[in-house]
Order: sequence, then structure tokens, then C-alpha cells
Amino acid sequence: MNRRVKLNYIKSAKQKKEYAEELIKQINSNLARGWNPFAVESEDKLILFSEAYSKFMNQEKRQLEEGTIKAATFEDYAQQIKSFFDYLGKDLFLYKIRKSDVNNFLDFLYIEKKRTAYTRNHYLQSLRTFFNFCLKKEWILENPAAEIENAKPGKKKRKPIPAPVLNSIFNHLAEDPQRKYYLLACWLLYGCFIRPSEICGLTVNNISFRNQTIYIPAEISKNKKAQVVTIPQNIAEYILELRLWETPGNYFIIAKDLKPGKIKISDKTLRAEWIKIRKELKLPDCYQFYSLKDTGITAMIKKLDVSQVRDQARHSSIAITDAYTDRADSHGNDTIKKLVFVPEG
Repeated sequence: MNRRVKLNYIKSAKQKKEYAEELIKQINSNLARGWNPFAVESEDKLILFSEAYSKFMNQEKRQLEEGTIKAATFEDYAQQIKSFFDYLGKDLFLYKIRKSDVNNFLDFLYIEKKRTAYTRNHYLQSLRTFFNFCLKKEWILENPAAEIENAKPGKKKRKPIPAPVLNSIFNHLAEDPQRKYYLLACWLLYGCFIRPSEICGLTVNNISFRNQTIYIPAEISKNKKAQVVTIPQNIAEYILELRLWETPGNYFIIAKDLKPGKIKISDKTLRAEWIKIRKELKLPDCYQFYSLKDTGITAMIKKLDVSQVRDQARHSSIAITDAYTDRADSHGNDTIKKLVFVPEG
């Protein structure tokens, strides 16, 4: 039984020969590993990196529209895979890309660009996902990023923020009328332990002023489950001070221009603003935006039972969604409602 690979769709004779030679090498290599060519329904096709990237991003765009991936994930794929394309220097056929190309790119990021091991691994994961997509489409015979190991991350850079420093940050924000809603975002991360990406997805309707709670819909929650967190007393008072109930219910709590609005922002915007504030106050890089959550959890454990803090942070393995799905019946934690939760020191 003969099995032929047609190359008529390749116009250039030089490209036909080049592709055929490469295909023979790949086939021989796969045969040595036990590959059965008669079990394969279709041959891999000649496709340029740019075309494959475009098709991949179109698929991810649909997943973003359906809510199966986050906007930040989509942006990471777009930026990180494009960075690899730029590194290659030209639009190569996919079959030409080797494990060594990916390794060299990762070394470039880690050694020359001095990116962290975490960032290097994040790029690697994006490339694995992209090439897995290409593999399923049978555009390549193997994933060049599949067998590359993650780099061992260094010591965690992020540190909790000491109370005096934290108070200086909150006071600095309170003095700036343009940042009053950004201050709210900081309080939500510090006292309600709501993740940055979730904060960007919250609308005014998600706040129950009567129950002193915030409802986090499944579509914006990290674990894809609807959940409720309780608002500590001082944060509830600040929300009332902002008169958020007068804002249209469908507005995002913090949107474009760092105020309530219809245009959703990415959590990267919140982090970028934090970096500006850190520079203004000449604070070290170890005090990161997410440090607010670390600091808040550590502080609340000193005031409340660990199980209460665990539920507020939604770190429990016990599903709490069923008890709080209906906002009308979601009364939150009475102990946290009475808690004046400000940095001490």
C-alpha cells in the first residue's frame, strides 16, 4: 500500500524540495520511535508561523467572548507568542522551528533581558499551548516546546507591607481626589481579598449595601464559581462615602480613568498605577500590588478565627457557593461586618 504526500500546493520548486527533505527527516525520526504512518488520517501541511498564529488567536478570541479564558490570558498569548515571532526574525514555516529555537528564545529572555524565572516559564507555557494547537491541527509532527523544562524560580520577590508603610500608601491615595476609586480597589484587595482581575469585573450591582457584601459572579471568579465576600466596617463606610449607590448599577466599580464606568480595564492597569505610586513614595519593588492581599490575610488572622479568614479569602476546599448564590439571602459574616480593619502600627 503506497502513501503519497502531495506537494502541489507549494508553488516554488525550491520550497518543495526543501519541505520534502525536512519531511523525510521527520518521518524517519518518528518511524524510529514507533510511529505508524497508516494510522494518520492526514499529513501535516506547509503553513507559515504568522498564519498559524492568526488562526490560534482567532480561536482564543472566541474563547474570550464565551468567557472560557480571561482577557489577561488572551493578552499574554498575543504578546508572548508575538515576541517569539519577532525573535525569530522572519516568518518561518512551522516545520522549521526546533526545540533549540524555543530554548534560545527563553535564554534570551532570562539571561539577556534579565526576566525572572517565573516570567520565562510563563512564556514557555504560552508557547506550549500554541504549538499544541498546531499539533492538533496536524501542521507539525511534534511540539518543539513540549520537553523543555521550567526554570526553577528564585525566592519569592513579593513581601507583605509593614503597617506604617501601608498607612502611608493609603494616606497618599486619600489625598488625591483622582485616585479615590483606586483607593477603593486597594481596600477591596486588602480587606475583602478580591483578586485584581475580579475587581476589574465587579459592577455596582454586585455590591449589596443592605447586606454589606460583594457578590462575585462565576464569570469573573478565578475558580469559576459564584461567591460572596463580606465588607469590613471601615471599607463599607468608605463605599458609602463614595456614594456608589448613585452610580448606574451596570457600571464597573473601577473602569477607564480609574473611576466607575462602562469601559472595562485590565488588572494590568491597576498594577501599572501601583508602580507609579510606589515610585512616588520611593518604595522597594518587593511591595507589589498583590502584597495588599498577603498583608491583609496575615493581619486578619490575628483578629479572627482562621476558618473565617479562609472563607473570606475563598481559599477553602469546601464549596461555599451554594450557600451564597442568591444575593437576597446572602448576609455575609457578622463578625467581619463589625471589624474596623485598618493597618495597625
